[in-house]
Amino acid sequence: MRTPLIVLAAALAALAACDKPKPRVVPPRDGPPGMVAAPQAPLPPEPASAALVKRPGMPGFYLDHVGKVLDPMNNPAVVPADEPLVLGGFGFDMEAKVPAKAVDVVIDGKPWPTRYGAPRQDVAVFYKTPGLVAVGFSTTLPAGTLAPGPHVAIVRVIAPDGVGYYESPAITFQVK
Repeated sequence: MRTPLIVLAAALAALAACDKPKPRVVPPRDGPPGMVAAPQAPLPPEPASAALVKRPGMPGFYLDHVGKVLDPMNNPAVVPADEPLVLGGFGFDMEAKVPAKAVDVVIDGKPWPTRYGAPRQDVAVFYKTPGLVAVGFSTTLPAGTLAPGPHVAIVRVIAPDGVGYYESPAITFQVK
């Protein structure tokens, strides 16, 4: 009789633990953990995805920040219209588990080129793929480029063969 009670108590304790959220580590304000400032490579003159075909499937990606707002996919992002807007994160070909040829950020339907290839050791460690280090991206839109109001960003990850791209779900943010 004692063994079933011990098993029942252990099961109830396990179920109770499932209700509690895991503590979240908040990254420092200068960027997500593992992100190293990229050398300022020249920004490509044109978006890489302009003449390419959208492929089915999801990219490996994350938009780490919109302006100074970290984790805009889970936190409402409101950014000032009178400051340059920096967007950054990582992207790679999820199917092949290799770096992309390039990454564009599409805002309200207009693709913007990014500096791609910044070191992201955290991504390589998380996906247990050593080849996924140079997958960071960033782009800066000049102050006043976006009108005040709601906007939609999409991350386009250009496949390594350069023939097509994968798109992220829409990520919304506000400019004030």
